[in-house]
Amino acid sequence: MTAKIIPRFEPEVIEAAAQKRHWGDAEKVATTSIRTLVVFGVDIISRYHKAAEYELMQAVVCTLHPTLRKQIISIFCDSKANCFSIVLRTWRTDRARVIGLKLERAAIEQWSGHNGISVAANKGNSHYFGDPWRCIEMHPNWQDDGP
Repeated sequence: MTAKIIPRFEPEVIEAAAQKRHWGDAEKVATTSIRTLVVFGVDIISRYHKAAEYELMQAVVCTLHPTLRKQIISIFCDSKANCFSIVLRTWRTDRARVIGLKLERAAIEQWSGHNGISVAANKGNSHYFGDPWRCIEMHPNWQDDGP
């Protein structure tokens, strides 16, 4: 499977929407018409429907080994906080760490970092919020931060 092309709104459309709905602040304005993306069975969601976030999460899913990819139910990017939440079908700490590190490397490469990554086991039938007792948390990591 090749990566899906994520359509992008023109800058003028984003600016007009920001002026109309958010007093000129484009942070909450969608940059794509996509609301959810399914890649290899993984639901990919961006809080504010940002094209760059969909592209990053899609790239991570596409580069994962099929065994790891099949473990993921969903990846959610909270656009406001620049953090990620991944929910897994079954819990294995080693696989959760590998998936989290892969997303972390991609975020650092694309955006210089992130404000946190949570990888958790599925809890009940909620595909977007995992089990807090079977979870790993990755602290914010910005490449340009010093020691």
